Amino acid sequence: MHGIIFSELKKYVDTKLGGDAWTKLLQEAGLKMKVYMPIHTYPDQDAVALVTTAAKITGQPVDSVLQSFGEFIAPDLLRMYATLLKKEWKTLDILERTEETIHRVVRSQNPGAEPPRLQCTRLSATTLVIVYSSSRRMCGVAKGIVRGIAAELGEKVVVSEATCMLKGGARCEISVRLES
Repeated sequence: MHGIIFSELKKYVDTKLGGDAWTKLLQEAGLKMKVYMPIHTYPDQDAVALVTTAAKITGQPVDSVLQSFGEFIAPDLLRMYATLLKKEWKTLDILERTEETIHRVVRSQNPGAEPPRLQCTRLSATTLVIVYSSSRRMCGVAKGIVRGIAAELGEKVVVSEATCMLKGGARCEISVRLES
């Protein structure tokens, strides 16, 4: 997993659980004093251990932690990749074009980075379906990012899943509907 995710995870933990929580989280996850640099790639197991441990510490389900994390990082992701986005794009426009803009650049500029594959279908002016595919099975982060982007752009969305890999599906089908 790309180091940016770990950097954002540390910022999330510091914000949500306090300044000393990251060190405690690393220790309880069995990662001791590991340092994650944004420009490197790290084992997926490290992220799984950190998120699982955070869920235990907070008493929340892992999916809730992943969704909360996704919402948290959305504003930073929008700032990081602002040059790839057109100013007139709104939530559904950004989601619809993430694969061809942001993920394409991430894959080309960061060897070893493997963002999820997103296949988007615009059903109407207010509805989009995202087919999320990733061996990491962290669709909760994707759902959180969707909500975070909408919040950052002053929009409200309803996010639901028709199928989910975590519930036996071959892939996740995430429906995003704009609310008036």
